[in-house]
Amino acid sequence: MLVAMRFSRQVQYALCGIFDLAYNGAGEPVHVRRVGERQGIPYRFLEQIFQRLRRAGLVAGKRGPGGGFVLTRPPSQISLLEVVEAVAGPIAGEPPHDRAGSRRGAEGAGPSVHRPDFLWDDLAARMARILGEIQVADVCREAVRRSVVRDLPSRFDYEI
Repeated sequence: MLVAMRFSRQVQYALCGIFDLAYNGAGEPVHVRRVGERQGIPYRFLEQIFQRLRRAGLVAGKRGPGGGFVLTRPPSQISLLEVVEAVAGPIAGEPPHDRAGSRRGAEGAGPSVHRPDFLWDDLAARMARILGEIQVADVCREAVRRSVVRDLPSRFDYEI
């Protein structure tokens, strides 16, 4: 049986937002509201996520008419690991906390000798390696292969 790994909603939205800039932005600034419409993400929540992506140096904001966000590097130079860590922090192999929020055993005397605590660092390292090997450009290529609809900006879209 295959069990799907779950990412937080914030991580999912960050990955969708970066993908949208790469896939639909064509290097042009894109308004967060437009990204939210295409990706089905609440605008206010996406604004907060894009501020974290900006602080991490993955996107840059441009103000004024025709403003929005752009990627700071080509999609082939941005890994999924960078996006995940920009919003969720470093992937670390922390043992899970019990309900009381501590890592103590049932008696409260210290870590349980019966748990596989060695596993968490290994899993975190493997996940980081996998996410680090996947670039945003790889996701875009797969989207093309799977016929994901594009909404490229029109260079001749003038308003008077």
